[in-house]
Amino acid sequence: MSNISKEQYEYALTRIEELLPLVQEDTPANDKHAVELSVVSDVVIDYEKAHYPIAKTTVAE
Repeated sequence: MSNISKEQYEYALTRIEELLPLVQEDTPANDKHAVELSVVSDVVIDYEKAHYPIAKTTVAE
């Protein structure tokens, strides 16, 4: 997923907040909410890697 818009990113964040209460540690991986949470989380990760990269620390830091 390379061209994620800010609107898609913000929607994904909102959707994650809605899905988190529905997915627990013991929720099966093939549950529809767990699958959606995984996909939407990937969207957020891709967007944040592109727009908010974390700089590598130096040895001194």
